[in-house]
Amino acid sequence: MPRPRALQAAEAPLWLAVLLDYSFGDKGTQRAAQLDLLGIAHDATAYPDDIPGWRLAELLLCWAEQYVSAEDWKRLQARVRKRRGQA
Repeated sequence: MPRPRALQAAEAPLWLAVLLDYSFGDKGTQRAAQLDLLGIAHDATAYPDDIPGWRLAELLLCWAEQYVSAEDWKRLQARVRKRRGQA
């Protein structure tokens, strides 16, 4: 049984960037998925005081569970680890 997906609240902005790259990359992501993620990104950047890190992480995780395959999730985790190491 695969491990359940999880996001740390402190890493939510990093995950947002990675998921935006994924969504608008070459994957051919559904338009509805892109619009949903853009809505989350808009709210998180326009109203940062209204969306705490834990809530952003929760929203991104819900989005990922709906639109990101298990195989792609593993690749995205590797990207986050790489970016975390660069920071």
